[in-house]
Amino acid sequence: MTIEVAADGSHRVTIDTPIEIRRAAPEDLEPMSELWGSERRLAQRRVLRRYFDEQRQRVQTGLVAMFNGALVAQMWIRHRHLDRGIADGRRAAYLHTLIVAEPFRRLGIAEALTRAASCEAEARGADVLTIGVDAPNDYARRLYEKWGFKAYHATTDLRGELVFLRRRSYGERP
Repeated sequence: MTIEVAADGSHRVTIDTPIEIRRAAPEDLEPMSELWGSERRLAQRRVLRRYFDEQRQRVQTGLVAMFNGALVAQMWIRHRHLDRGIADGRRAAYLHTLIVAEPFRRLGIAEALTRAASCEAEARGADVLTIGVDAPNDYARRLYEKWGFKAYHATTDLRGELVFLRRRSYGERP
């Protein structure tokens, strides 16, 4: 840990604690659902139970980011049973359900999860990564574009307008 004192007397603390990314485990269910806030926690818990069932069936893989023993982010990778419009005839993996706890946003955790997901997807035979973004979410779309994703498909479903982006799977590189 580093503590710096600015000229105005304020302090800046830098904590050199690494963030670990690992495969999600069933015991992560509760902290993963809590990332969505108190209003969505119960509904998300039901969804995550289904995702863990699919992880056991090797349909998808969950990744979590851990900081000092606390779960601070998650992302899921769907390897099989992709919608045809999303897969677009390619060996694709679909990245979804990405969320980072508020205090940990804009620190590179989403990018690190995307890198880990790329390695996982490539190991499972995918050569393309896809991700869906709510059309009004310009910040997320610009971020994914910065990582090499390009829009290729748009649709509307019960959640609203979605834009799908894809890029080649690069293993470690975003």
